[in-house]
Amino acid sequence: MIQPERVTIAPVLAAQYSTRCGIDPNEISAAMGKAFEAIHHFTQSHELQFAGPPRAIYTGYGAEGTEFTVAMPIAAAPAAGGEESGVTVSEIPGRQALRFIHRGPYPKLRETYEQITAWMKDQEMLESDADWAKYMPMWEEYLNDPESTPEEELITHI
Repeated sequence: MIQPERVTIAPVLAAQYSTRCGIDPNEISAAMGKAFEAIHHFTQSHELQFAGPPRAIYTGYGAEGTEFTVAMPIAAAPAAGGEESGVTVSEIPGRQALRFIHRGPYPKLRETYEQITAWMKDQEMLESDADWAKYMPMWEEYLNDPESTPEEELITHI
């Protein structure tokens, strides 16, 4: 059974791109790819230094679609400009959270979410999947690079 860890997340300055798409995993993956590409271009063009793992912060999920913000923590704001191609820079507030760990390929994240849902129902934190809305925002942190890490060694904090 999956077990969470209670953690304190510190506030962090981040380049961010917010988007909305359907609930199909392929749609989410495509939207996330577009968001990461926009942030990558922004951080390169402004020569920004990274200050932590990238995140996907989910603010809505349901039959009507998925809403999320892709965020890349950065060491300092760019010298010029605040928004470009949908990318903004602002602080992500700190908070208390439960952290679950997913090990393995991103397409198997759904299996980990099913385990988290079962654990939360067991703890009487959820009655149904619709109750997830009261725990938004929730996020994933991608701790290693999928281009240089074998899929089975990928680690994602949820």
